[in-house]
Amino acid sequence: MKRNLLAIALSLPLLLSATAQAQTTQLRVTVPFEFIAGDTVLPAGHYDVQSIGPRGGRVLSIHNATSKAGTLFLSNPCLSAKPSDSNKLVFHRYGQKYFLAEVWTVNPHIGRKVRLDERQTELARNQQKGEVVLTASGK
Repeated sequence: MKRNLLAIALSLPLLLSATAQAQTTQLRVTVPFEFIAGDTVLPAGHYDVQSIGPRGGRVLSIHNATSKAGTLFLSNPCLSAKPSDSNKLVFHRYGQKYFLAEVWTVNPHIGRKVRLDERQTELARNQQKGEVVLTASGK
């Protein structure tokens, strides 16, 4: 028991520093297809993605740089065994529909996962999922 507590106590500063690095998300990406973020359909284009709220928070904002189309949506943290080697957005594709699924920044083991909506859940039952990863630049 003491050994487990010691391991937790020693790993806590590492986890907190990784969390602090992952808190702020500010990316710019070109999306070459129409996609769904949260419950909003967005056209292809150049987008700015950023986290909103204290220390990044759970809310992500994605807005088209030229048309001002955009939305806010909730996300949850997701973990990776190895740090991300690039800023990237991950989309799930079902047929010709694309859903923003994850947002990652360079190095942290913690990314942001977009909550599934009913449309995506239904499509996932009936169609095979593809994955599209787009590299983003930091702002």
